[in-house]
Amino acid sequence: MNDSACTVFLGLIQLAVCIMPIFVCLEPKYGSRENIAAVSGYLWVIMISIQALFSIEPSVFFVFRCIYSCLFFLVLLIFFQGSMMQKAFLYISAGLFAVLATSLNEFAVWMLRRQVDLSYGQVRVIVSLVTACGYYVLVQFWLKNRVNRLFHQLSMKNAALLVVFPSIFLGILFIGVNTIFSTSTLFQRGIEDILFFLTLCVMIMVLYIMILSSILEIMDKRQTEEELQFARQLIAQQREHYNQTLDYMEQVRIIKHDFRHHIHALLHMDKEQQTRYLQNLQKELDAAVETVFCRNQAVNGLVKEYAARAEREGITFSAQMDLSAHVPVDDLTLCIVIGNLLENAMEACRRMKEKGFIRLQARWIEDHLMMLVENSYSGQIRQNGEKLLSSKKDGGLGLLSIRRILNQPGDEFDVDYDGKVFTAMVKIVDRTQAQVYNKVAEPQHI
Repeated sequence: MNDSACTVFLGLIQLAVCIMPIFVCLEPKYGSRENIAAVSGYLWVIMISIQALFSIEPSVFFVFRCIYSCLFFLVLLIFFQGSMMQKAFLYISAGLFAVLATSLNEFAVWMLRRQVDLSYGQVRVIVSLVTACGYYVLVQFWLKNRVNRLFHQLSMKNAALLVVFPSIFLGILFIGVNTIFSTSTLFQRGIEDILFFLTLCVMIMVLYIMILSSILEIMDKRQTEEELQFARQLIAQQREHYNQTLDYMEQVRIIKHDFRHHIHALLHMDKEQQTRYLQNLQKELDAAVETVFCRNQAVNGLVKEYAARAEREGITFSAQMDLSAHVPVDDLTLCIVIGNLLENAMEACRRMKEKGFIRLQARWIEDHLMMLVENSYSGQIRQNGEKLLSSKKDGGLGLLSIRRILNQPGDEFDVDYDGKVFTAMVKIVDRTQAQVYNKVAEPQHI
């Protein structure tokens, strides 16, 4: 393999390193990964071949590479799913790893140049191929999961800040590679300079991994704290509902105990007095009757609490719920979904100048629960691509909590809005069937 072929192969390996994070971590919108990769490879080979045939100066070729990189990023924006910040982070990270790989490759070639019977270009190709394989393992088994989780939860502002730090690292390494660690000056440098720059590369790699892992750990901890706080609120609401139920039972017991006294009093009254007495008794009984939205006590207590809050704040609240006492969905799932939906609806109604409304509907159909929450809102929706953004100071974890708990096959969650009414639609499948499905889907170990 001559030097020209080595140059072409080395360029393809560098291209693979540059596009690997986006190709591995994101799903294509149109076509397939193979088609996009093939077109990218063809363009790259053509560009490198032109450089080799016409002996283009490195400075001029660098300009062409920058133009190609910008055009390729536009292709990634168009043909791959995900937010622009996520694609920018992956693309800049790919550039960072490419520069790191170049530095490590040059160091390895410098170490092996006299120990193997191969040309300089052949050694570079072999070392670059080994580095690219290791990089693929890192992206597939470490970076992919973390990046998808981070950008699924981060707001636009925080995502922009996350893009900054690989950009700074890339700038530092790019300057170093073109000065201390360039091919022309590598063999003139002392071992101290080379080891210093190599240590800097390793430190940048370690910092990159630590920063991503730390941010993800902080976000997971925050979500856990929010969920614990919400669980405490649910427990407090259920405790209050339990106390109200005890009070109601006590009132019924008192009424039953006093019923014989009412009969005795009625026996000694004339017809007009009996009518007035029964009317007063009817008012007393009506006042003691508790509003019941459904037969599930946990859900009924939660909905009753939000209905009371809506009445205090002047929000029209209505609920039509056909839920039995033993729905095959656990109370925690029901309360988290309903509580977050109603909390978001309350928050939207509070921002309105005129009187708002909330309508809740829920019904069990065959093997799943269908739920619909409609509420008025100001007409303003904040979005990051297809992701809804909350206007709360804490970033809003309600929709995120709903999506996290609706994790069974068949669960669905969707929203719709028309400028006046915001609608949230939820489908929760039978949890007993979902558990059976999960057990069947698990691989059997022999």
